[in-house]
Amino acid sequence: MSPEQRQPATSAPPRESPIAPSQVAPDFCLPAITSKGDRITVDLKNTLPQGRVLLLFYQDDGMPICTSQLKAFAQEHKTLAQADIQTFGINTNGLGSHERFQERDHYPFPLISDFFGEVIQAYGLWDHDTRRSRRALVLIERDGRVLYVEPHFNPGNLAAFEALFAALGLT
Repeated sequence: MSPEQRQPATSAPPRESPIAPSQVAPDFCLPAITSKGDRITVDLKNTLPQGRVLLLFYQDDGMPICTSQLKAFAQEHKTLAQADIQTFGINTNGLGSHERFQERDHYPFPLISDFFGEVIQAYGLWDHDTRRSRRALVLIERDGRVLYVEPHFNPGNLAAFEALFAALGLT
């Protein structure tokens, strides 16, 4: 497929600052890899009626701090799922990289490939210096509005987890 034939992942324009609570989350349609290695398509507008969505933005597959971030949410996956929250990791790595990362660590949620960074930029979470996603969290309500954002997530910061779980009403 030529670049002219490729459909953009989102119609939302890039933003310079992170998306904020109460704003409408940019819709997107991107490929992903499940924990079983299946390739799926994640379409936000079709996913939201099934429950709230938690997007875990991270920089790179296999990077120690990013691995810690995803493992922390893997440990809480059952609690999140019971609260009708669908969790997804997202970065610019391709599906092959996500497959290897899933084979190694078996995350209980899909890893989305935003290869061109269009969705990451639409959420205002693009790091211009590294040309990758920032580590961030975005929680989206069923109506498509953002409930919670942590634009600079540090998995070692317990207060960040507590703030997210408070926003979810799980504390």
